[in-house]
Order: sequence, then C-alpha cells, then structure tokens
Amino acid sequence: MSELVAKPADTKANLEKLVRDRWSPRIYDTSHTLSAAELESLGESFRWAPSSSNSQPWKLVLATRGSALHKEISEQGLGGFNGSWAPNASALAIVLGEEKNSKGDDRNPVDTAYDLGLASMKLIIQAESMGLKAHVMGGIEHEAIKKILNAKGHFVMVAISIGLQGGLEGQDEAIVAREKAPRERKEDAYLIDQKF
Repeated sequence: MSELVAKPADTKANLEKLVRDRWSPRIYDTSHTLSAAELESLGESFRWAPSSSNSQPWKLVLATRGSALHKEISEQGLGGFNGSWAPNASALAIVLGEEKNSKGDDRNPVDTAYDLGLASMKLIIQAESMGLKAHVMGGIEHEAIKKILNAKGHFVMVAISIGLQGGLEGQDEAIVAREKAPRERKEDAYLIDQKF
C-alpha cells in the first residue's frame, strides 16, 4: 500500500481528533466514489450550519467525479495548479452565497462570508468524520463556475475538493513535496486575557 501522509497539529493542547488531524491534502484515491448516503451527509452537515439571524445565505453544489458537471467545473473552473490535482477528488463542492437578502437588499458581505465559512467548516469536519479529506480552494475561476452553474443571484466563494486521501506512490515530485511540507501555524494567533 502506498504511503499516506499524516499531519496532526503540533500542539500540547488537548484537541478533538477531528480538529487535530484535519489537513488539506492534494492527492486523492481516484478509485474512491461517494455513495448517495455519504453525499447526503455532507450536504446536510452544510445545511445545518449556524448563520446570522438564521438567514442561511448559502447554496452548496456537490459535483461528483465522473459526472458532466464535475468535468465542466474541472476544465473551466479550476485554474493553474489546482486544475492538476483537484479533479482527482471524489467530489468538488462549490460554496455559493446569496447576493441579496429576503427584502431584495444587498447582503452585508462580512456577515455572508462569515456564514459561508461556518457552513464550509461543518462540511469539512463532517468529511473528516467519514474518513475523508477536504481541501478549500480560493484560486478558482469564480465567474466561470457561476456561469456553469447558472447561479443567478449568487456569488461563488470557494471550491472544496473532497475524497479519500491517496498515497504518494507514482505521484509527481512537486505534489509530493507539497504533501510532505510541514504543517505550520503562527504562534501568536490568539490571546488570552491580553490586548493587542
């Protein structure tokens, strides 16, 4: 069996396993497919996220590898390096936000972005709990994906690749180097009882 990379968080804190072990690989098992029940679990985890005033200003599109939609998004919506590895994932999740509220007014972009982030993280943790990995991509062709999805009234925030992590054997050296690179975080990311 090909070597899998693990990158648990380097911390002495007592973290939940799903939080400690979550990281964003770029190598996926191309033989893995998601069942209808697994797709529903991923979608429901996103749907049940908290949001400001319970406005739920989101939409999630799950495009499974092998589908026409996955192919179209992969070919037209993933640019540069992301286009070389992300299509191998079992699914591409497209996170979209509503441009207007229920009254027809422009949504507050900060509130909407925060809500989409919360929903995306719930999706990522659900994937992790299912033995899968997820990788958030902001480097995508936002307008191209919006056009592909005919997503009027919405903007594309991010794409998230989801699938079973693949091994290093037979992979390009550049992607292996990225997989093996240390997982680091800033030491001063939070303060306890201190001001800036």
